[in-house]
Amino acid sequence: MAAVTLRKAIPADAAALGALHVASWHETYTGLIPNEMLAGLSVDGRSAMWSKILDAPGEFGCVAIIVAEDAGCVIGFGSCGQQRDETIASKGFSGEFSAIYVLRSHQGRGIGRSIMAAMAKDLSAAGHMAACLWVLRQNAPARAFYERLGGVIVGEKIDERPNATLIEDAYGYHDLSLLGG
Repeated sequence: MAAVTLRKAIPADAAALGALHVASWHETYTGLIPNEMLAGLSVDGRSAMWSKILDAPGEFGCVAIIVAEDAGCVIGFGSCGQQRDETIASKGFSGEFSAIYVLRSHQGRGIGRSIMAAMAKDLSAAGHMAACLWVLRQNAPARAFYERLGGVIVGEKIDERPNATLIEDAYGYHDLSLLGG
C-alpha cells in the first residue's frame, strides 16, 4: 500500500476538494445538524467555492490548502489563513485553521495531525504565531482530536438557524511551533 502524501492544492484539485468536503460533512455531521442542511450541500457548489479560492487565495485570506492523497486519491485536506473572527483575533489568534477533513476510512492514521502540522508551518511562515479553529460542540471525536493536539477553548459562537441552534467552540493554539509549525 502506498504511503499517504501531503502537498499544496492546485486549481485542478477543486472538484476533488468539493467531493471530499461534501462526503466528509455527511460522515461527520449526520445526526448533529439538521438533515435539510446536509441535503442542501452540493458537490458542484463546493467545487465552485474551492475553485474560486484556489484561483485567488489572497482574496479570501487563504495562506494554504493542504491535500492528503492515498494512491493518487484525495482522502483529506485542510485550509488555513487569516483569522476571520474579530473577537478571536483580538485575543492574539491572527491565524485560522478554516477547514480540516479526513475521510473516516483514513482516520486514526496520523493524517489529520500531519495536515495540522503542515498548516501550522505555513501559518508560521506567513507571520502567524497563534491560530484557532471552530468546531461544532457536539462533534466529540473532533474535539478530542483538537485537545490531543493541545488546543484549548478560547471562545464560542451560537448560530441560530430556523430549525436548529448550532454552538461552536473555538480551539486555540497559542504556539504553532508545538504543532510542528
